[in-house]
Amino acid sequence: MKRWVLVLTERGSDREGKRRRIAALLVVLGGLIGSLGVGSVLASDPIGYGVPIWPFADTADRAEHALLSSVVPAVRSGSPLDHAGVEVLRRTSAYGSVFWTLKMQVDGETRCRELAVGLNVTSRRVDC
Repeated sequence: MKRWVLVLTERGSDREGKRRRIAALLVVLGGLIGSLGVGSVLASDPIGYGVPIWPFADTADRAEHALLSSVVPAVRSGSPLDHAGVEVLRRTSAYGSVFWTLKMQVDGETRCRELAVGLNVTSRRVDC
């Protein structure tokens, strides 16, 4: 004789679904906070970090990047700069690189930047 047993199971609480939603929320918040942190660092010196694009760089930053792009060939060759709006404040050699400190007039602002010319040309903002 066959007996049929009907087993009713109650679905457990939705703890696993809640855990997944909380984990997804934490991942999204972590990504957002990380993006804001990286964005604020890039916005502090977009030319030095190589991202002279909008949302990080403003109009003056893009103009400064264009000016530096026209000055870099002369800096690489070591020839004197005769570019309007650019003044060489200091030129030093150390550690196999040549460091140029430039004072530039960009969009009505005065900005100073130190260029390190070695295998690559890198730069950073400095006080005038």
